[in-house]
Amino acid sequence: MSIVSRHSDLFTIGEVLNQVRAEFEDISISKIRFLEAAGLLVPSRTKSGYRKFSTKEVDKLRYILRMQRDHYLPLKIIKEHIEAIDRGLKPEIDHVEKPKVPTSLVDLNQIGLKKSHIRVTRDELISNTSISEQDLSESEDYGLIKVLADKRHYDENALRTARVIAALSGFGLHPRHLKVLKSGSDRESSLIKQVVSPMSRSKRPDAGEQAGEMMREISNLTNQLHQILVSATLDEEIL
Repeated sequence: MSIVSRHSDLFTIGEVLNQVRAEFEDISISKIRFLEAAGLLVPSRTKSGYRKFSTKEVDKLRYILRMQRDHYLPLKIIKEHIEAIDRGLKPEIDHVEKPKVPTSLVDLNQIGLKKSHIRVTRDELISNTSISEQDLSESEDYGLIKVLADKRHYDENALRTARVIAALSGFGLHPRHLKVLKSGSDRESSLIKQVVSPMSRSKRPDAGEQAGEMMREISNLTNQLHQILVSATLDEEIL
């Protein structure tokens, strides 16, 4: 279940109590305050110091109470769940120590679909892609995989790259063999940017959107060309 809300309504602690009491009869104001003190709930405060809970926080409270009631999870684990959900992961109830990445993000057939804003730790990257610690370190050394600015998390590009590298390692290909692909992709990206640059500098209101669409289309075509050229070369070798 997602604890992210589209609404921006704010509620007092008493109003929150009334919203969740139908499902959780034993809920109390002191319980809500305890969860806040434990860092699981983060209400905003008015200038007078009164708590105001967003719909997201109310959804989060329901999630916490359900995990306690239905799965008997300790608050420490529930807090890890919430932190994982905030990063776009899906906690695994039966294996709570390893939240899972949505399947589509490590499916090699789903590459190129709409980008998400998922963030994973190093351990989560390894457990969800099966890349080895050595290959991950080498991939970072060769610029194939990059850690985010916070130096703690990786994005979906890193997830998918790690999944491909893990698959290639089964054929004896490791990051040191793949660094030539990184150099080629850098040159290809520079070429695409050079072509799109005049469009992106246009003063038209939709210039940015048009430039992005052009960039995606050219990238798709160059990817197709790359695949054709590699296949053609391999066919010649086989013949």
